[in-house]
Amino acid sequence: MSTYQDFVNKIIQENRETLMAIDEKQIQSLIDEIRKAKTIQLYAMGRMQLSVRGFAMRLKHMGFDSYVVYDTTTPCIGKGDLLIVHCAVTNVELNIIKLAKEAGARIVLLTAHPENEHGQYADLAVRVPGQIFGTENEIPSIQPMSTLLEQSLFLFTDIVTMMIMDQCDIALDKMKNRHTNLEGLCGDFA
Repeated sequence: MSTYQDFVNKIIQENRETLMAIDEKQIQSLIDEIRKAKTIQLYAMGRMQLSVRGFAMRLKHMGFDSYVVYDTTTPCIGKGDLLIVHCAVTNVELNIIKLAKEAGARIVLLTAHPENEHGQYADLAVRVPGQIFGTENEIPSIQPMSTLLEQSLFLFTDIVTMMIMDQCDIALDKMKNRHTNLEGLCGDFA
């Protein structure tokens, strides 16, 4: 029977292996795409959407015009805009990618499978090889289903955020000033 410490060590190792396998040229290309986009729209389904929402929030904090696809305030997408899709393996995602491409947007995929049909429409596919199907091109995981990819995408987009902050000289104070002030933080935390 595995202990808590056993699981911690294995899960951290899986994420480390996945994150270290990402091509740094692709990471820089992703940052370049973000920096030149008029608006940035992000999409994912299920638990993958947690990383999408977190990244959209940080992009907004850094001063980028970012939205989550299907939110009520998301504008139409078109030329000069960027769609970032996390995972990109379902027919739903494929349809969104095709519609955004037809509208003239650039497409970036953060996916374990850039070789699939979705990747044919992408202007950039960043391979994040965490397990989703358990195939040989993925980093294997003891965790169920696509948990490793979900975790790795969240960590990856947080690291990309830090890289953008560094490259664009974005001060943390400016980001804090763009954060909502309706949370009701009190005392020393405000």
